[in-house]
Amino acid sequence: MLGALLGTSATGRDELVEQAGALSLIRGRWKLISPHEGEKVNPETNTELGNDPQPQLHDLSVDLGERRNVAGEHPDVVRELAARLDRIRQDGRSRP
Repeated sequence: MLGALLGTSATGRDELVEQAGALSLIRGRWKLISPHEGEKVNPETNTELGNDPQPQLHDLSVDLGERRNVAGEHPDVVRELAARLDRIRQDGRSRP
């Protein structure tokens, strides 16, 4: 990853986990945001928080603003990324 950050390599991570309330996994062009309870929008700032009781899937190659949830159109991708995120969670719990 350091080479990609320093500009000496075009290769970065294959996947990235983000946490901002809900956990999300980015792999390739896809971003899966796991289901998470809570307000969808912060009323004080009118900022979308990413909370939804259903999984969200975004195709970052055409939707960098994450405005269109395509989970219903790609259930296989949702299952694959959700399973990977679950494995990452389990691996993290088993480490000291």
